[in-house]
Amino acid sequence: MMPAITSKQQYWSEQLQQADAYDGSLAEYAQALNIPAQTLYRWRSYFKQSTAGKDKTKALFTQIITSPTPDACVKLQVGKVRIQFVRLPDPQWLAAFITTSNET
Repeated sequence: MMPAITSKQQYWSEQLQQADAYDGSLAEYAQALNIPAQTLYRWRSYFKQSTAGKDKTKALFTQIITSPTPDACVKLQVGKVRIQFVRLPDPQWLAAFITTSNET
């Protein structure tokens, strides 16, 4: 369970959302509000880092579906792409395939 967001985090999150909608750079937005630009950059970095931590919990495996029909013994599906094998693929190739498919 994620900890609740503090009022300070909420405030800076809203400032960054407004800065994204602003017709200008982050530095220009900061200057318009008389906020040190470095403060906005620091909070943006903070939120990116906290979001990146969530990605690390992403599963490293792709669902493998075995087929009851003799035409394929293994089916791999990544997004909309489906690959069928009549016999089990090489384990090293399969590991590389899964790792690469999780990077995109």
